[in-house]
Amino acid sequence: MSDYLCEELIVNILKRLPPKSLLRSRSLCKKLYSYICSPDFIHIHTFQSQQKLLFRHGSSYKNEEPDFYTFHGEDELPLCLERGYIGMTAVEFPFRRDFCIIGSCNGILCVFDYLEAKCISLWNPSIRRKLTLPDCPHRSFSRVHTGFGFDPITNDYKIVSIHNRSSFVYAMKTEVEPYFSQSNGIVDICYILTFDLSTHVFGTIALLDTSWETRELTTIQGSLAVISYCMDYREDDDESWIWMRRVDSWSLVFKLKTNQVQGRIYRVLQLTNNGDLLFNTFFVGFHVCKPNIGTRSRLVDFSAVSCMDDIVVCVESLQLLDMVTACEVKEKQNLVLDGLEFF
Repeated sequence: MSDYLCEELIVNILKRLPPKSLLRSRSLCKKLYSYICSPDFIHIHTFQSQQKLLFRHGSSYKNEEPDFYTFHGEDELPLCLERGYIGMTAVEFPFRRDFCIIGSCNGILCVFDYLEAKCISLWNPSIRRKLTLPDCPHRSFSRVHTGFGFDPITNDYKIVSIHNRSSFVYAMKTEVEPYFSQSNGIVDICYILTFDLSTHVFGTIALLDTSWETRELTTIQGSLAVISYCMDYREDDDESWIWMRRVDSWSLVFKLKTNQVQGRIYRVLQLTNNGDLLFNTFFVGFHVCKPNIGTRSRLVDFSAVSCMDDIVVCVESLQLLDMVTACEVKEKQNLVLDGLEFF
């Protein structure tokens, strides 16, 4: 192959292929295997990949049924019962139901076991690879806040866990590094605690008015955003607001009354470059909102006996390919749900 195509052209072709095709291509020749498995190519391919949405589904009435997941592009959202999941491959979720996805970075998902209260795993669903990390030093996760990200300075993935006055950083290359902090007095303002993954320095960002309850942090159009709602629990006056951080101040970008969405918004994701947003409310579930024209459409479930438990924004990548082995899931056995078989 290299006798006919230059190396640069080969890389340009390969970096546009999905991970599944790349894994199959490794067996064609040693040259391709070398290209695809190299850290440089994995890095290039990661930042070439398009954004995807991972939908996690669970059984609505049988606890023994395994959870499963599907991948969706921005133009493949299940808005119609008849065509919502046509052509989608459903794959068994390789963790127990009590595992929670706490973050996504470069195609790697950080998965947390709240039942065992100590197990953290890194998982790449695109290539079905996972890495179980050493046990967390905290015995209880009732007040633990965990974050996951990538340090471009050291080219390393890091997990930050904060518990009361202590915290620790797990870096894949150097493993656990403990840190301890203590407040010098009473903090009487609401703020967001930041952490620089390169310098390991904490910082703060002032939050909104304390009369508003902040529900969750997220990012919208590359900017930090928060969801908040008024502490007044009167049905007619209750509102969910979305704020974005611009320069050094917060700007209100969207708000909905509770009776309009049948429950408070407690999660929001940006979907497309057109500004469509995916909301999750307490009673309605996930639905797409077009703020420009004010329309909303609810996402449909995979089947009559399944429910959509979570949605994670991620990219399809080869990260973890050279570090771990394949997940032990029933990849060759059919899963049966509501009379439908899928792989």
